[in-house]
Amino acid sequence: MSIWSRLHNFRSTLGQAMQPPGTLVERGDAATLGIVLLIMAVYHPLMLLGVFGVQAGFASDRTGMIVSLLNTALIVVFLVAARLGQFRMAALGFIVTSLSVLAHLYLRWGLTIHLGSQLVHILPVLVAGLLLGRRALWLVTGATMTVIALGAWREAARFFFDPVMGRQIAGLAMLTGVGLTAVAALLDRTVTGHRESLTALRRRNELLAQARDRLQLEMEEKEASRQQLVHAQKLEAVGRLASGVTHDMNHLLGLILSHAQRGQRNRDPEQLLHALQGVESAARRAGEVSRRLLDFSRYEPAHLVVFDLRAALLRMESMVRPLFHPGVVVSVDAGEGGERLPVRFDPGQLELVVLTLASNADQAMPNGGRFTLALRQDVRAPEGTGRWVCIEASDSGAGMTPDVLARCMEPFFTTKPPGAGTGLGLAVARQVVAAVGGRLEADSAPGQGATFRILLPLQGVSAAA
Repeated sequence: MSIWSRLHNFRSTLGQAMQPPGTLVERGDAATLGIVLLIMAVYHPLMLLGVFGVQAGFASDRTGMIVSLLNTALIVVFLVAARLGQFRMAALGFIVTSLSVLAHLYLRWGLTIHLGSQLVHILPVLVAGLLLGRRALWLVTGATMTVIALGAWREAARFFFDPVMGRQIAGLAMLTGVGLTAVAALLDRTVTGHRESLTALRRRNELLAQARDRLQLEMEEKEASRQQLVHAQKLEAVGRLASGVTHDMNHLLGLILSHAQRGQRNRDPEQLLHALQGVESAARRAGEVSRRLLDFSRYEPAHLVVFDLRAALLRMESMVRPLFHPGVVVSVDAGEGGERLPVRFDPGQLELVVLTLASNADQAMPNGGRFTLALRQDVRAPEGTGRWVCIEASDSGAGMTPDVLARCMEPFFTTKPPGAGTGLGLAVARQVVAAVGGRLEADSAPGQGATFRILLPLQGVSAAA
């Protein structure tokens, strides 16, 4: 390791050691104490040099100079201790040292000689006491008032036979005590109020953090419940698809058996190869039907992707047709033109919504009818939201009354007999569509069938496109 690296590591370690530990309030108190100690460490030498224009008698006294220099040295030691994290020890040491020096000076020279520098001597001690707490502040105030009383007594002793001078000194001592008490009370109230506000703010932040955590947990639980509900609707749709898929599978199995029997009867290699190709083609189609059904019923969390809605609607045609009984004519209109219609959705959940609408339409036409699944591009979009596209599912069933139409998408609302429906299909469909910023709308009247519209915003297509 080079000498520069070692020097850098030493500086980093020293910097970390010089940072006071503890809470934010404790670090702020330590910083305040450091400022007070730095001011006093500079003040005492300047006072001895007469920079402030005050050449008090004790400044020229050898004992006074030694006491002042010793006090300065101790203040420097306390400053270093505060920077090293020993905040309480530094504050307590500064208070004891300062009060001891004040007691010595007041007993030696009296009260009146210190009137010009009284604020500089006493206020830092009060601030240090305040940083240790309210109790420490008032203990320091009491000790300071005792020192002032000793100085007044020492001053009055020199004028023992002068009652007028004695009363003046006593009045001066009382006035100093009242001022000291007022300053202490002001400091106490100001800092205590500030700390109470900080405590209340910290408590409020904790409550907000707890509320945020609860809200996040509720949102996660709600999302998990929604995913489970969507999966339950998928399984219900799979049950309805089963009969139609069974018909298709029986047809494909019949084709496989037919090709196999034809191959067994014919010994011509070319005809045998043609039969095997037919078996393979029918088996692939059967595998595609079963795989599509398994993929649709699989439990997976929502995965939003951008895909072409036109192509997706054409792929869903093979899943929609088996839902209807033979008396219903099914048509799928994906529109003309090759323009891509990109939407952001979960493909499996979109299939669920379309199958739910198709299943409801089949049940609304027990005597047969017509079901149309169409793609509409010219959709009136909300102001400033770009272009939208619509999947329109229409049937020629009995339709809905205005009361039923108004409540058809409410959870657990159903007009089916008990055991024939949960009343969750349309409610789940509306939630799924709304989750991607779309809308599910319904239009119906008695005897005129029903029309449901899945409106979705196009992705990456501006209004001017």
